[in-house]
Amino acid sequence: MAEKDLENAGDYIAYELKNPFAAENTVSGIRAKINSLVNFPERNELDEDESLARLGVRKDYYRNYKIYYVIQEDTIYIVRILHMLVDSKAWLYRTFGL
Repeated sequence: MAEKDLENAGDYIAYELKNPFAAENTVSGIRAKINSLVNFPERNELDEDESLARLGVRKDYYRNYKIYYVIQEDTIYIVRILHMLVDSKAWLYRTFGL
C-alpha cells in the first residue's frame, strides 16, 4: 500500500499540479527519509493513537507527508505514506482492520 501511496503522490504532483520536477523531488525525498530509518528506526515515538501504538505503528515526516511504519524484529515495514491533509487515522484503521 505504501508503494501505491508514493506513486499516487508523485502522479498527483506531476499531473494534477503539473510540476514533474517537484514530483520527482518529493518521491526521492520520501524514499531517502525511508532509507534513513535503517540507521535508527526507534527514533520516532509510537503513534499517539492508542490502538495504533499497541500495533507498534510509528511515524516519520517528510514535508507534507507522514510515513507510517512498524518494526518487527530486524525488519522495518512501511505501512502507508499519507498527505498531512487526509484523515490518516481512518486510512490506518482500514489498513489494519480496526
